[in-house]
Amino acid sequence: MKKEVSERLNIFIQFLIFGILLGLVENIIAIYFATEHSIDARAIMISFLVVIPFAAIGELIVDKTYLLPKTKNIWMKHLEVFLEFLIFGVVMGVVEDLIVIGLVTGAPITFEILWIVTIVTTPFAIIGELIVDRFDWHMCKKLK
Repeated sequence: MKKEVSERLNIFIQFLIFGILLGLVENIIAIYFATEHSIDARAIMISFLVVIPFAAIGELIVDKTYLLPKTKNIWMKHLEVFLEFLIFGVVMGVVEDLIVIGLVTGAPITFEILWIVTIVTTPFAIIGELIVDRFDWHMCKKLK
């Protein structure tokens, strides 16, 4: 029992650290491309402080949430991964980036900034959901 808890905690910490680092890079890129604001220690610190709760939420809640009823249907599994990517990865990433941009630059949130942030967030959501979370597509094929 202790070993299982220790392993789970270790995995959680690894994903949390990776989530924080990935979120930090995403936020810095979003700040630069959306506002052309210089990236300084203040921008990095604010971004770091904002990304911590989002990474924790992503690991504690989102990755444990089942959007669809548990099933062995391969297409339902794929749909769930896509919805998790779309809803949580992109939406939470955009919200996080907009908060950071507002705090760092004080720039008003315009449609142009929203569009740029969405473009920046999408590949990071793909990386986070499909690569980092290591979704085992072969496992879904076995469930058929």
